[in-house]
Amino acid sequence: MGIEFDDAAASRLVDCAVEVALTLRASAGPRRSTAEAALLDFDGAYARLFEAARVTESADRVRLAKELESLADQLRIVQRQADEERQRSADLAAWQRREADRELVRIAGGVPMQPVLDWSSAVFDPKPSSTPKRPSPVSATFSARTRQRTGGGRSGGRSSADPTRLRQFSATARAQDASTEQDMVRVRNAWTAFTSRCSWVPIDGATLPRGFGDYLAENAEDASWTDRVADAFSAAGGGSLADTALDAAAASTLPPGLQRLLDSSLTPAEVAAIWAALGFTDADVRALPLTTQLQFAGLDGVPAAQRDIASRAVLSAAVRDPERLYRLMGLAYTYGAVSLDEFREQVIALRDGLNRADQLAGRLKAPSAAVAQLVGFGVSNGALVAAVALGDLDTASNVTVNVPGAMTTLDSMGEKVRAAKGLLETAWKHRQSESFAVVSWIGYRAPGVIEVPRQDRAHAGGANLASFLDGIHDSRSTAPRSVTVLGHSYGSTTAAEALAQTRHRVDSFVTYGSVGFTDTTTPEHLNVGRVYATEGAEDHTARFGRIGRTDPRDLRDVGTFSAEAAPGSKAVTGHDMYPDSGVGYLSRDATSQHTIAKIIATGKP
Repeated sequence: MGIEFDDAAASRLVDCAVEVALTLRASAGPRRSTAEAALLDFDGAYARLFEAARVTESADRVRLAKELESLADQLRIVQRQADEERQRSADLAAWQRREADRELVRIAGGVPMQPVLDWSSAVFDPKPSSTPKRPSPVSATFSARTRQRTGGGRSGGRSSADPTRLRQFSATARAQDASTEQDMVRVRNAWTAFTSRCSWVPIDGATLPRGFGDYLAENAEDASWTDRVADAFSAAGGGSLADTALDAAAASTLPPGLQRLLDSSLTPAEVAAIWAALGFTDADVRALPLTTQLQFAGLDGVPAAQRDIASRAVLSAAVRDPERLYRLMGLAYTYGAVSLDEFREQVIALRDGLNRADQLAGRLKAPSAAVAQLVGFGVSNGALVAAVALGDLDTASNVTVNVPGAMTTLDSMGEKVRAAKGLLETAWKHRQSESFAVVSWIGYRAPGVIEVPRQDRAHAGGANLASFLDGIHDSRSTAPRSVTVLGHSYGSTTAAEALAQTRHRVDSFVTYGSVGFTDTTTPEHLNVGRVYATEGAEDHTARFGRIGRTDPRDLRDVGTFSAEAAPGSKAVTGHDMYPDSGVGYLSRDATSQHTIAKIIATGKP
């Protein structure tokens, strides 16, 4: 009898824990340098509070990295123990078969042969252990310490600071924590997959995933606290301020329920539960401060209609004052981030793409809702990210999420929503009684050409996409009839990472022009009902990008379909999704588009 232990799930958690621990350790330098710069002109009790919080954060980060490394070490031990237990069980079963053969000889040969056979069996073929090997318990424990932020001085004390330096620290910290938050989601998803697929291993403690979130929540409050202190000094016009005045100014003004909602450690299901309890209206969302709307726009688990309100507010502010939003999003202090000029261009392109989506939505046929929704606008790994839905994501019975590949930025959102419109209309022809929504999801930093052979962008993007997909289910009162994920090029690699982490099952996963899956990514490890794949004969880019990875069409249980010409449709002429010239995978007259649309509508090609 086998043991409940999935080697792939354990290996994924080991790799994730090691990678995140290394990232946490590497992040020490930038955070320390900006904190030291802020302290240059920071004096008084509030400077001591700031320094104490910095020291606590640094110590907690090191403790967290050590716990992740310890977890990886423990998992390697139980992997070895699982191999040993499987081998013991196999050896015992083989011995029992041989012993059964010897028993037949005893019966046939009579009693005189029995002592010889018994002696031979005991000496030359001893019985393997019949006692199952018990695995070592695994412990993943970590708790973040709370940090004092008020009451730093005696009555009559005063503090002084340079607000510009303080804001530079908070912006840098937020940008760094945004990247770390993706790592936390990866750890949390990998831990969930391990515990659900490796029940053979006893768990002694499991506070690390939640403690990781508490650590980031403390960091987020540090950044907000620093901004409030900076605002107080700016409003005062320089000089020093009484510590008692800073105590009042530095306290958070957000209501407790909203603070809980913005906790970065929450799962989409927890966000949905808190959101429902808040009872917020559309007007409440519109009244939120811009900084809060920016956080709100990225909350998976909030209904799409309300995310649309917050996301459009942030986008409008970015169009009006790109310099301010560039700083507010932390991009000015993030190494490798998009430049301010690129920020301006992409913000305008997103606005134009959203306007185009609004126009196209007006032509959607019932029962699909004639709306477009901006479901998220923010930053990931120094890149601008967003998702635009055609149709109502809160009510559509059929939901599709399309994930683009390498080199994709928000500049291409107009092209993506046109492709979504054609896909939705073709799918509707197969099920005219049902409603559809198609999401153009540019929710990760897509790799450049030289990054395609690596998995880094797929890991980060997969965590984002898994959260987004779970959020679709958790934010709705009723689940969609079907959810389909489409992955183009490197987007299929990213989507495969996501589908190994989702809580809610996806009905169909379709890759087109895929640059491949890793060796540990096979259909049975994905939380999906069916996997399909296609590639055009003229798509030479996909084959080049697949070096080092497996073509999904070569995997067992993957259904393949043609991207070549057929009666009434055309062959794909290259690698593009929806080109202005030639035939792309989602061009209206492409064979692949017609087949993908049928999968969306019916689940079958």
